[in-house]
Amino acid sequence: MGCKIRLEEILLFNYGCGLDYSNINNLVKEKLSPFEIKWDDIPEIIEGKRNILFRYDVYDVNIEHNRILAENYFHLYLISEEHLSNFEGSLTISNYGEHIRCGLNAMGHIEVEINNIEYSARSLISIDKKTIIYLLDEEAEANALIRSQLHLLPIELHYLILDYGLSYEKHKLKVRSWIQQIYNLIYK
Repeated sequence: MGCKIRLEEILLFNYGCGLDYSNINNLVKEKLSPFEIKWDDIPEIIEGKRNILFRYDVYDVNIEHNRILAENYFHLYLISEEHLSNFEGSLTISNYGEHIRCGLNAMGHIEVEINNIEYSARSLISIDKKTIIYLLDEEAEANALIRSQLHLLPIELHYLILDYGLSYEKHKLKVRSWIQQIYNLIYK
């Protein structure tokens, strides 16, 4: 009989531009698929080292690649820390963008207004609560054009990483400034 161990809940968020979606999908199939579980089958008692309830999500700045990779988010896995580290290592070795560990439900949303038009960004908080990453999403109607052109802009505009400890107002000002820079480059 196993002892009750609380599941650690981790979302590994992978982001970049022009990610190799074919190889990423193969990596997920090879390294994660054997450990997939259904949402209704989350165990109450954990035996052995598989004590991480895990999700993997990918954001490609190139919107066409992003749509191909979007299905990764809806899968849930039960893995060990060693397995997670090996998966992260495979992403790093293969140079599949950057990645950050987040809490399983560490996603949010921020909306800003520029010239009376609403824009939005998705946010993720690192598991250590030191950083927050903002990514343009497709939620706000006004995001459509800037999101489709984002991959053509300098890499420093692809996403915004801020110190988590900043106030919400400062985050909002910095996100607004970031989106304004993107807007200015696309509409110049």
